[in-house]
Amino acid sequence: MTPLPSQPQHLILLFLSFSFLPFFSLSAIDTFVFGGCTQLRYSPNSAYETNLNSLLTSLVNSATYSSYNNYTIQGSSPQDALFGLYQCRGDLSMPDCATCIARAVTQLGGLCSDTCGGALQLEGCYVKYDNSSFLGVEDKTVVLKKCGPSVGYEEEAMGRRDAVLGALNV
Repeated sequence: MTPLPSQPQHLILLFLSFSFLPFFSLSAIDTFVFGGCTQLRYSPNSAYETNLNSLLTSLVNSATYSSYNNYTIQGSSPQDALFGLYQCRGDLSMPDCATCIARAVTQLGGLCSDTCGGALQLEGCYVKYDNSSFLGVEDKTVVLKKCGPSVGYEEEAMGRRDAVLGALNV
């Protein structure tokens, strides 16, 4: 039989194990879940772009003290108006929420460059902006697209799932 490690070695291993937890948990909140953009585009250097930058900055700044917020920016004309919101997972600290929102906004800028609307979901937070109000409006956009050929048994399972969901909507 091999001897068991001494007590100090156990404590060192335990300490090292817990010291890496913040790194793992922070990277988990950054995991990309989905993103989508509207097809409508705005002109670079326009009033809309200025308003969008202001909106996204407000979302990031607000996330340092609140896990949810929404903003409306009224433009000089109706087509320059913007609506945006963010929400962090309830178990995130304010610093982690702010980090998640900042990363989501950065990714959203790359994903939806020059588009009038976009949404991005990371594991820890959600950000959305659009040129029309969406608060209180049901979102029917498809956020999951399956690639590849269908397999016969999947169609049957999907039919059963749809029947159950249909019964819930009654």
